[in-house]
Amino acid sequence: MRVGTVIGEIGDAAIGAQAVTVAPSAPTPSMAGKTATRSKKVLASPKAKQLAAERGIDLATVTASSADGVISAVDVEKAIAAKGTTPAVVVEAVGRSVRERRALTGIRKTTARRTQESWQTIPHIVQMVDVDATTLLATRAQLKAEIASLTLNDLILQAAARVMAEHAELNATVEGDTLVLYDGIDIGFAADTPRGLVVPVVRHADKLTVKELAAESARLIEAARNGRLGADDIGNASLTVSNLGMFGIRFGMPVINLGESILVFVGAVEDRAVIDHGQVVVRSMMTLSIAYDHRVTDGVGAAGFTQHLKQRLESSEESKVQGPKSKVEDSPESGVQSPESKGKDSPESRVQGPGSPNTGPHEKREICTVSDGSGYTVQVQSLSHSWSLDEPSSDGGNDTGPDPVSAFLGALLSCMTISFKAAARRRKVTVERITGRVQSNPQGQVKAIALTLEVWSPDPEGHVHALLDVAKRGCYVSGVLKPEIELALKLVVHPPVR
Repeated sequence: MRVGTVIGEIGDAAIGAQAVTVAPSAPTPSMAGKTATRSKKVLASPKAKQLAAERGIDLATVTASSADGVISAVDVEKAIAAKGTTPAVVVEAVGRSVRERRALTGIRKTTARRTQESWQTIPHIVQMVDVDATTLLATRAQLKAEIASLTLNDLILQAAARVMAEHAELNATVEGDTLVLYDGIDIGFAADTPRGLVVPVVRHADKLTVKELAAESARLIEAARNGRLGADDIGNASLTVSNLGMFGIRFGMPVINLGESILVFVGAVEDRAVIDHGQVVVRSMMTLSIAYDHRVTDGVGAAGFTQHLKQRLESSEESKVQGPKSKVEDSPESGVQSPESKGKDSPESRVQGPGSPNTGPHEKREICTVSDGSGYTVQVQSLSHSWSLDEPSSDGGNDTGPDPVSAFLGALLSCMTISFKAAARRRKVTVERITGRVQSNPQGQVKAIALTLEVWSPDPEGHVHALLDVAKRGCYVSGVLKPEIELALKLVVHPPVR
């Protein structure tokens, strides 16, 4: 037998067809001709047959290039190229019709690979929470005149960075059986570019003011769109914020980026009917869908982050350009926000600052004063307390109470002390005793304040020192200071009292 001789064929062209064939009683000349034509088989490789079917190529019109007369996939590709155009979709009896096949390349190829790997590797849990964006929108409007590039997303980025700094145990990933915890808070954010979605990263985002962060995010977006992101501008983020609110998306099922433990999906800000004190009111609301790596944290740990981020956004602690400070009246607490608040029913959230009314979580403070006669004495009254403010005799007062500046400095020192103890309680650091001292320039407008805390604790000194930065962010009284007033803080740690 000669090489190339066909010895048999496998397959049946009628398989899958749904036609009914009726044998004629007697062949006619015309049918005989058709039968003769049909009897001529076209030999082609399986790949060539598949490609021809997908692209609408009749194999009878393709010339085989091999000596054995079997049409190859290369022969079909040549026929496609010669045809020059992609045919219309062909309806097939079985299966889906393929219009086109495109190879994944560039960013899309990398994204597909990493997304699949993340979904298969990381056990996701997702928590959704509604956030009242009223104060957040007001903050952006307030700062827009000074920070032209400021977006709502910048405020969300800073809030997420500072909450992550206070939940340091979530700044981690898992390698095998090892939990790897990281220093520094670097926040990624999704940015759309002509080449696809990329995630630039704002380094040390928790240390930046709103103005600095807005400038850095604007720089990164411009670099991303022009394909000029540097090696340090991408990767190794603590978490990522993905905002699709501009498309009207309310919530979603986010997929965590590899090497991170959290992804915050931000939904659209929209007017919704909500219940406030038993009344239906319209508020600007948005929904956060936050995905967590279940290996890094459990549901309770994740809920702490979710709740804290909601509280920070609703109280707008990013409203000060110079740092994470908040207007006192925006806080549901009386003068100090626990840096790692556990909710309105926790001991930290019930702390009442000196002379503050016992307000509920949605009530604003109200302080009343009265001053009779020609003297400077002022009687101050809150819901639960009363006290006097005055000027010293040397300045024409009756010295019946501290002067207003001294009272404020005392409130600042007390607030910092309470905030420090609240942070210690949350992080289970033992504090046996705290003393404080605050100083400012003796007369005229306050230009600088020096505040010192001395703490007695049996715990490692490093653990105690780590509380100071948390206490600074939790002290709402410091939030009313003008940016130009320098506030210097000092912490001295002593061994426990014997």
